[in-house]
Amino acid sequence: MKNIYSCLIILTFFASCTQDEKAYQEIIPAMSNRGGGDILPRYSANQYDNAGRIYDEIFDSYYDGTSRSTDVQSVIAEVESIANANASFESINALGYETLSTERVQYLASRTVSDIGGVIGASDLSATAKISFSNFLLSFVALYSSEIEAVKMYDAVVKYESTVIASNLFTENDKRIMLTTTSIVRHTSYRAKKKPKKNTDPDWLISVGHAFGTEEGAEENEAKAIVVALATGIVSNK
Repeated sequence: MKNIYSCLIILTFFASCTQDEKAYQEIIPAMSNRGGGDILPRYSANQYDNAGRIYDEIFDSYYDGTSRSTDVQSVIAEVESIANANASFESINALGYETLSTERVQYLASRTVSDIGGVIGASDLSATAKISFSNFLLSFVALYSSEIEAVKMYDAVVKYESTVIASNLFTENDKRIMLTTTSIVRHTSYRAKKKPKKNTDPDWLISVGHAFGTEEGAEENEAKAIVVALATGIVSNK
């Protein structure tokens, strides 16, 4: 099944778009859907955008200049400790989530673009959403490697989010997972490209493994998406 999805992803990525396929084709960076009044990198049309905002708060607290251990178990413990002390995080974490696996975080952090078909193909997304989200990740990774402007990264992600929001091809669960993930991806890629950086901000590289961790966490709930996203990103950048 994973190989089937890998082939579908490749074929869809390079195929010409039909009218029905346009809703889930790769992002088009030249088009901007920046909402009036949004303070970048927020996007108010995304109802799950609290995920990115809270993620940013916890990111700031983790990278506050404190010397921290870099082994995976310690990274997870510190991220969760900081998250649990954050009032916004606590407000969305009433039900809790399954314990993070050090092995799984390490695995996701070490994945590459060639793993998109396998990882997303094994996700809880519908078949249509798997193809759409995989194409988004292919386009996003290519853009991130070549683009230097934070605003253009923002516009590219928002363009994709707007197609997801407007589409009737995805289930509500698809949209919840995809838009939670894109919120965090948008916030963290904007931060990574923004100049000048805060003195405490690290020189992060956004790996596809970071997106994998975010998506997998989002399958359970928003709180888990946040902690898995940050833990996976830290481990992939250590």
